[in-house]
This record gives sequence, structure tokens and C-alpha cells, in this order.
Amino acid sequence: MHALVIANGIPPSLKLVRSLAKSVTLIVCADGGANHARRLGIRPHVILGDFDSITPSTIKYFKHVKQVHLEDQQSTDLEKAIAFCLQEKMISARVVGAIGCRLDHTVGNLGCFKKFGRQIELRFFDAVGELTLIGDMVSLTMRKGEKISLIPLERCSGVTTRNLKYALTNDVLELGVHEGTSNEAIAEGVHVRVKSGTLLLYRFHAK
Repeated sequence: MHALVIANGIPPSLKLVRSLAKSVTLIVCADGGANHARRLGIRPHVILGDFDSITPSTIKYFKHVKQVHLEDQQSTDLEKAIAFCLQEKMISARVVGAIGCRLDHTVGNLGCFKKFGRQIELRFFDAVGELTLIGDMVSLTMRKGEKISLIPLERCSGVTTRNLKYALTNDVLELGVHEGTSNEAIAEGVHVRVKSGTLLLYRFHAK
């Protein structure tokens, strides 16, 4: 029970989005994300949001697709889409288009990891890599020399890594104080543990 959420930001490659679409049971477009779905040749199961970004021609094009108008201005269209995935009992949501031209939208979308990340597995994809929530611990199989970044959304304490070039041992990561950008695997088995805080992991797509 996996979902694909297409948001209104900049989607990754057509090949990647279509690959994700083939591996899910539910495709949700967050408002203007439907414009991308139409362009990419992907038919969603539902389009939802306040409909301030979707074009009239896209509404007409997807007239046989379920369209849900949600006027709530206390949540973003992406938050509405993830909440819908939870309502439909999805265990994960692969999100494309969460990163966009507007920095305020991008930062707000990252907050979805803090709001929903403990309820559903979120995976954000852009043209370069994939962003996930670490939770308490993550173990990865990586190539030696492969790069990852650790991104704290808040003060993250007790961060310990194994087999990364710039090792952390019970350290604190916090934006504007100490970040974990562009670390590098020195062995195949990489482990990251965090005791408290919302810590994200950005991993580059394999070349």
C-alpha cells in the first residue's frame, strides 16, 4: 500500500516519475501537481487541494478523475495530500515536486517530515537525490565514496555515525550551528543514529 504524491514544484526526470508511478497503488495530485501529471502522461486516482494552481484545461482533461476541493487554508496542498494517503491506509508516500522555485514552499514542505514522518514513511525525490526521515536509526548499504547529507530540521542530539568520513559521536546537529552536509561513505555498511530531533537524510541517486 504505497502512494505517489505529485506536488506542484519541480519534478525529477520523466523516467523516475513514471517508474515510481508503476510501483504504487495510489496516485494523488496535490492541486497544480495535476498539471505535471498531465504533461508526464500519468493518470492520478485523485486530485485534491484548493485548486488555485491547477489550470482549467487540466481540470477538464481529468474530468473523469476524482477531484476534491479542500478550502482549508491552515494546511498546504501537500499536507492535504499526505493526510489523504494516511486516510487511505497507505504505509508510504513517494513525493515528487515538493522542491520548487519558491524557497518558502520548499521549506514548508520539509516540515511534512516533522508533521507526518512518524505516521507514514515519506520519501521526497528531486532530480539529484532522495530525502527521508532517519527516525531513531538507519542502516545503509553504500558504495565507498558515495555522499550523503544529514539535515536537521531542529536541534538533533545524540547523533552518532559509523563508516562516514566525517564521524559524529553523540554530537548535536542544528541548522545555523552544525550541519551534516556532504559526508562520505568509507565502507559499504553505513549507520546513523539520533536520540532526539527530526533528522533527515539526503542520498544522491545512483549514476
